[in-house]
Amino acid sequence: MGKNDLWIAASALVVDATLLTMDDDFGHLVPQGLRLERVQEAALRSEP
Repeated sequence: MGKNDLWIAASALVVDATLLTMDDDFGHLVPQGLRLERVQEAALRSEP
């Protein structure tokens, strides 16, 4: 896990946020209390 991913995960844990991701890089942190939701790239696009 890269340093930037660690900062992202730590920030989500501290503010009790759900972390949205498109990959499995954070899955091993769920048992430590991280709330994780996988999303597809198309779901992130905003349509008019």
